[in-house]
Amino acid sequence: MEKDKLLLVEQFIRLQKYAVDGIRPEISYDKCDWGTLIALGWLNKCGVLLNNAVNKDPAFFKVEESLMDKWNKAAKKEFFDSYNKFSEFKNVISCFQEEGIKAIVLKGYVLAALYPDFFLRYSRDLDLKLSPEDKDKVHEILTGRLGFSYNEADSKNNVKLYSHNGLKIEAHYTLWEDYHGENIDILIKEKLDDADTLIQAPITDDVTVWTLGPTEHLILQMFHIIKHYIVEGIESRYFIDIALFVNRYKDDIDFQRFYRVFEEMGFEKFCTVYFTKCIEYFGMDESVLPKVDRVYPEDEKAFLYDIVFVGKKDLSDRSSYSLLGILSPYVNGKKETGEKKEHRILQALFPSAKDIDDKYSYCKKYHFLLPIAWIHRAFRTIYFKLTKGNKVYGVKDKIAGSQYRIKMMKNSKIL
Repeated sequence: MEKDKLLLVEQFIRLQKYAVDGIRPEISYDKCDWGTLIALGWLNKCGVLLNNAVNKDPAFFKVEESLMDKWNKAAKKEFFDSYNKFSEFKNVISCFQEEGIKAIVLKGYVLAALYPDFFLRYSRDLDLKLSPEDKDKVHEILTGRLGFSYNEADSKNNVKLYSHNGLKIEAHYTLWEDYHGENIDILIKEKLDDADTLIQAPITDDVTVWTLGPTEHLILQMFHIIKHYIVEGIESRYFIDIALFVNRYKDDIDFQRFYRVFEEMGFEKFCTVYFTKCIEYFGMDESVLPKVDRVYPEDEKAFLYDIVFVGKKDLSDRSSYSLLGILSPYVNGKKETGEKKEHRILQALFPSAKDIDDKYSYCKKYHFLLPIAWIHRAFRTIYFKLTKGNKVYGVKDKIAGSQYRIKMMKNSKIL
C-alpha cells in the first residue's frame, strides 16, 4: 500500500476526531493532499463536518485558498440542504402525530443530536419504523397531504420509499427490511422495537422523537454497519456515530445482552475490533472495553484504508452497486456459502430463490419460475449497465469485488 495514501488515511481520521473533540491533531498537514482528502470527506458524508473543523484553525491546516473557497461553497450548500430537509421532516412528524401515527426514528437525526452541531451530520435519507397497520394511512399522508413522490420501483415489501424537496424517507414496516435467515431470526427474537423499550429523545430544542432504547439502538446500528461492511464497505463517520452514542448512553446499555446477540450471529469479534478503534481514535469511553479485551484486525492499515475509502480500492472506482446478491449469506447467517470462487460465480449468475433480490419475489413463492427470474434479472442488469455505465458492476467486477470484501471480512475477524 502506498505510503502517501496511508498518511492521508491517518490525516483524515485525525481530522474527524478533531471535528468532534476540538483537540488539535498531533500530525502534520503540511504535505496533505487536500483535494483527495476533501473528496474522501464527501464520500464519507462528513464534508460539512470536516470543513467546519478546518475553518476553526485555518493557519494549522493550510488549505490552498482557491480550494478552500470551493470547499466552503459546497459545504454551505449541503448545510442549507440539510436544514431544508429537517424542516420537511418536522412537517412529516407533525402530521403523523396529528393522525395518531407513532413514527420511530432510526439512527439519522437521533445520532445528529449527539454531534457538536445538529447539521454537521449529513443524512441522505430518513429511516422511520412504522406499524404495518398504518401502511395505507402513511402512504396517503405522504403522497396526498404532503406531496411526496412514491418510488415504487425501488421499494420493497417492507420498505417503502418516498421523496419530497430533497428529503428521502424510508418507511420501514419491519426493522430487518426483506432479509431472511438464521441471523435475522436471532434479531427478530430480540424484539428491538418492543413498545416497552422505546424512549423519547430530544433532537433539537423544539423537537422530541420516539426511538429505540439504547441497547436496542446499538444492536441495530452495529448490525447495519456489519451488513454494509460485508456487501459494499462502510463510511468512516460510523466510528463517530458509535463513539458518541456509546458515550451518551453507556450507563443505559446492556453490553452483556449486546455481545450475546452478536456472539450468536458470529460477529462479536468484529464488534470488539470496531469498538477498539472507536476508543483509540474517536474518544469512546475506555471503560466500555478494557485494554485486555481489545481485539485488532490482522492488518490495521488495510482495515482503516478500506473504511476511509468506503470499500473502494481508490477514488477512481465509481461503482455504487452493492454485492448483496453474492454476499448475502454472510449477512443472513450461512457463512460457509460462497467460500469458493466457482460457487460465487454461479451464485452471481444464478442465485437461488432464497438469495435472489425481492424484486423477483414471484419466484420465491413459485420456484418453477426461477429460470424466468434469472432472465428477467439479466435483462435488468444490461439495462442498468447501458443507462448508468460504470456505476453498475458486471459479473466479473462482482466476483472481484466479492473476493476483496471476503479478504476484508477475514482481516476484521468477521470470518
